[in-house]
Amino acid sequence: MAEKNNCCFGIGDVRAAADKSTCINVEKIYDSARDKDCIEDLRVFLDQNGQSAIDHATSIRSKCADVIWANIAVSDVAFNRGYFAVDIRFYFRICFEATIPYSQSQEFCGIAVYDKQIVMFGSEGNVGIFTSDFCNNNLPGTPSVKYSTNLPKVVLEVATPICLAIKLVDRTCRFGLCCCSPEQIPESVCTACGVFPTEEFGLKCLYVSLGVFSMIRMQRPVSLLINAADYCIPDKTSNVLSETDPCSVFNNMSFPTCEFYPPTVGGALSNNIAGASDVCNPSDVLGSTTASTAQSCRNQRCR
Repeated sequence: MAEKNNCCFGIGDVRAAADKSTCINVEKIYDSARDKDCIEDLRVFLDQNGQSAIDHATSIRSKCADVIWANIAVSDVAFNRGYFAVDIRFYFRICFEATIPYSQSQEFCGIAVYDKQIVMFGSEGNVGIFTSDFCNNNLPGTPSVKYSTNLPKVVLEVATPICLAIKLVDRTCRFGLCCCSPEQIPESVCTACGVFPTEEFGLKCLYVSLGVFSMIRMQRPVSLLINAADYCIPDKTSNVLSETDPCSVFNNMSFPTCEFYPPTVGGALSNNIAGASDVCNPSDVLGSTTASTAQSCRNQRCR
């Protein structure tokens, strides 16, 4: 009897064990990096309008900068199984405002290109993956087959770049960082930026220094067995806005206190700045709202 009890399970025990776990297909992160790059003296390519502006400007300031596109290539690293070289080419759109004597200030944009290479671990294995899917171009219910591999892929997240410095240099001087020519910039990038760089001409060249915060992940598709409690079933119904009293919707909105009392340096950044103190404490103005309101303001600001 003892042996029978050790090797046999009841139907209820098997179902209970099966209900505690489930198998899912996810993208597992094998390697990741958090980078803080200071790109100095990066060449900015301009069109005829921008080139004319810098040739006659007495001063230039930056208005905004963003990453318009990033081209990512992954290749094996020789003699290091499981490691991959990741080549990233950033395309920046940077807008400026030039002050021109005896004229109004002129706004223009340019394109900057920066290459970066890193090595990351992505593990081993290369198999073909075939999945059935429905193509929008086919009739409903007509299956099509998609092909992919389980080779690692790279996910890049980039914050809005910060323009740190601007320099104007005579075209005859060899200066700055330039990894490509205007002809090598994809047409899609030029169209998105609204800038089509022309051939080398003009008297000056424009260079910028950018601060870029980025996070890079290398991940593969894998199947994992995880503990599961239950299915995620929604427990509320959606409200149709057109059928709702607009005043009722407005009355349920929270008062935007933090829009009237913006956080100070001490209030918003006191965790990062040693010795900082609040210049204006929300409790002094709002009375009983005190710390809870201040914390809710900070949380809304960080969203």
